[in-house]
Amino acid sequence: MLRELKKVQQVIGEPRRRWFFAHEIDLVVWEDGDGDGAISGFQLAYDKHRNEHSISWQKDRGYSHYVVDDGEPVAGANHTPFLYMDGPFKSDRVLELFLSMSAEVPANIVACVETKLREFNGSLVP
Repeated sequence: MLRELKKVQQVIGEPRRRWFFAHEIDLVVWEDGDGDGAISGFQLAYDKHRNEHSISWQKDRGYSHYVVDDGEPVAGANHTPFLYMDGPFKSDRVLELFLSMSAEVPANIVACVETKLREFNGSLVP
């Protein structure tokens, strides 16, 4: 199940960030600053243990899909993952996985992510 991490680093100038973690998927959500909990974007990482990918949606940009490259492990080094643009993805499969893991995610967040994944028509931001 996705569980919310309570101590999430906030970035000055960005909307409030919330992070939900599971071993299979991660969800990061950005909420508008007006206090109503409206979502301005999200990033859903899936297939974390095999060929990790990430689908992002931002209200002012639309959708982006990435393959995640965590770099080659080097003894004693902590590498930052890189995101590379990737093509279309199987939104039905990703939606099914998300819904199966989202019982503890607030209903407004589940509804937003579900709606955006269902609305996805294959158009990606370059």
